[in-house]
Amino acid sequence: MFLLRYLFIFMLLSLSAPLFAKYLADDIEPGDGVNEIQLPLTKESAAELIRMESKGKILSVEEKPYRGKFIFKIKVLHDDGKIKIYRLDPQTAHKPN
Repeated sequence: MFLLRYLFIFMLLSLSAPLFAKYLADDIEPGDGVNEIQLPLTKESAAELIRMESKGKILSVEEKPYRGKFIFKIKVLHDDGKIKIYRLDPQTAHKPN
């Protein structure tokens, strides 16, 4: 009896799925989303990423060697007057290890 109930619910849900298909985007490409960024990062995209994360003012963006590869070194002025330096790996958009 339980098996039939679950089978009925599964069939009901699977049959209704095509009705919602018209609400799904059919042409989604990488980079289409608002929160997606394209890798590798450019100086501009690295600065924008850190600006959104830190809510500070970007003072400078430099490309510097770091442990055998290049990273972005981004200086940010925060509302409290402190300057903080962020480092980003352009290939991963994360802090370098």
